[in-house]
Amino acid sequence: MILELDQIPTPELPACDIVVVGGGPIGIVVAVQLARSGHEVVVLEAGGRSVEPAAQKLNAAINEGHSHQGLSKARIRVLGGNSIVWGGTLLPYTPIDFVHREWVENSGWPLQFQDLAPYYDRAAEFLGVKPGIGCDEEIWERTGFAAPVLDEAIEVVLTRSLRERNLARLFRKDLTTRSTLKLLLHAIVTDLIFDKATNRVKAVVVKSINGRQARLSARHFVIACGTIEANRLLLISAQNDRDAPWARNRWLGCCFQDHLEISAARLLRKSTDTFDNVFDSILFGGHKYQPKLRLPERVQKAERLLNISGVLQFDSSLQHHIDNLKLFVSSILRGAVPPNLTTIPSHSLTLLRIWGPLIRRYFREHRIFNHSDMGIRLLINCEQVPLRTSAIRLDSERRDFLGMPVVRLDWRIDGRELHTIARFCEIVRDALTKTGIADMQLHPKIAARDISILDECVDSYHQCGGLRMAATFDGGVVDPYLRVHGTTNLHVAGAATFPTSGYANCTYTALALALRLCDRLTSHCNA
Repeated sequence: MILELDQIPTPELPACDIVVVGGGPIGIVVAVQLARSGHEVVVLEAGGRSVEPAAQKLNAAINEGHSHQGLSKARIRVLGGNSIVWGGTLLPYTPIDFVHREWVENSGWPLQFQDLAPYYDRAAEFLGVKPGIGCDEEIWERTGFAAPVLDEAIEVVLTRSLRERNLARLFRKDLTTRSTLKLLLHAIVTDLIFDKATNRVKAVVVKSINGRQARLSARHFVIACGTIEANRLLLISAQNDRDAPWARNRWLGCCFQDHLEISAARLLRKSTDTFDNVFDSILFGGHKYQPKLRLPERVQKAERLLNISGVLQFDSSLQHHIDNLKLFVSSILRGAVPPNLTTIPSHSLTLLRIWGPLIRRYFREHRIFNHSDMGIRLLINCEQVPLRTSAIRLDSERRDFLGMPVVRLDWRIDGRELHTIARFCEIVRDALTKTGIADMQLHPKIAARDISILDECVDSYHQCGGLRMAATFDGGVVDPYLRVHGTTNLHVAGAATFPTSGYANCTYTALALALRLCDRLTSHCNA
C-alpha cells in the first residue's frame, strides 16, 4: 500500500515490526524481502512518485574540498531513488577489497568476500538476473568466442545490467498489494529518539513536505536513504541527543569516498574485428554484458596499487540518435511503452548509413555495434584512499525549509591515487600494443605523473563511507551486520557503511549486504 504521510490522520502512527528509512534501491529491496518474510514493514520515502522541485530543495548542501558533482546531481528524492537513473550494472567486489592492505590506510572490512558471495547470487536472482560470480566464460561461449586474454597483468570482466533498472517499477506489485508492506510518501525523517536505558531507538520523527510532524515506533529501524542522507540523519540526531552512542563515535561522518573518474587515454583500432570482439557489449535475454578492464589482485599486491577499472567510451556524432533508438528497443524488451514514438522514424533515417552493421551486430552476433567516428576513450574509475579528513559534516548556520541543518561535504583526495591511475594506463597500453589490436595515447599529464591531473578527476556518483563498518566501536560506526554500535535495533544499509570503495559500482555490494541484514533481522524477530 502506498500512501501520503499527510493522509495519515494521527500524529502517532501505528507501531510496526521494522521501519525502513528511504524508498531507493536499497530501501525497496530490504522492505520487500522483509515483507515477503512476514514482517510488518513501513517504508518512509522523502519524495513522491515523480521528481519534484520542493523535495529536491531538501538536498541543499555546501561543497568544500574537491568538487563533487554528485552532491547535487546524484541525490534524487523520489520513489525508486537513484534507480530511476542508475545504469543497472551488477559487478561484485573482489576478495582484495575486503582485506587489510598495508599500503591503504583505513582499509579492511570486518568480513570476507566468502561471507558475501552467497548474497551476491541471491541479490542477482532477487533482481531477475542469473547469478554473476564466475560465469563470464559461459557468456563468452554463447557469443562464439573464448574469453579474451590481453595480458596476464590485466583482466577483462563482464558487468551485468538489469532489464528493469527502476526498482520501484520492478517491485510495483509488492509495493502496492502486499498486506505486510506500507509505504509513506513525502515522509522525511528528521530525528531518531534513543532510549539510553535500553540502548534502543524508540521512534523516528517524521515531517511531511508541508511541515506536518508525526512519530513512528518499531522493533527495528533500518536507515537506507543513501550515503549523504544516512550520514546527515545520524549527525542531526547526534546533535540533538549527545547521549546517543553514535554521537560519541569518532568515525561518524569520516572517510567519505567516491571513485575518481577521468578520460585517461585515446585509442586507435589496429585490428578492428579482434578489437570489437573484445570490447563490444554482449546482449542476451534482454540483459547487457559490458566488458570492463581491471587489475588482477597479484598485480595490486606486487606494485602496491589501489583497485581500479576501465571501460571504453565510443564517441559518435550520431550518439543522440543511437541513445534514443536503444531506449526504444530496451522499452520493447521489458514490455514497456516506448517514449517519443513519433521521433523514432527520424532517428532511424539518420542512422541509415550504419543501420546494416548495427542490425547485423545486434541480431546475428548479440553484440552492440559501436559507432566511433569521434574517437575512442579509456574511461577509468579509481578507488581512493579512505581519509579521516574526508568527511560529511553539518553546517551550523544554514538550515533547509524543514529546519534541518544542511550538509557540508569536505571531499579530500591526497594524491596517492595518481600512481595507480598512471600504472593502470601503462599496463593497458602495453597489453593492447602487445596483442596488436590498438594503439593508445595517454593523457599527457598522466604520462608525466603530473599531480594536477587530479583536479580534472570527477566523482562517479558512487558515494560511500561516513558510517564505516568495523568489528568494534573504536573502529567504526556499524558492526559487521550493519547494526550501529551501542544500539540493539538501529541498522544502516547502503554504501555509507563501506570501509573502502573497491573498483566497481557500489550498488550490487550494498544490495548483497542488505539481504544479509534481512536474514539477521528475520532471525532476531523470530527468536
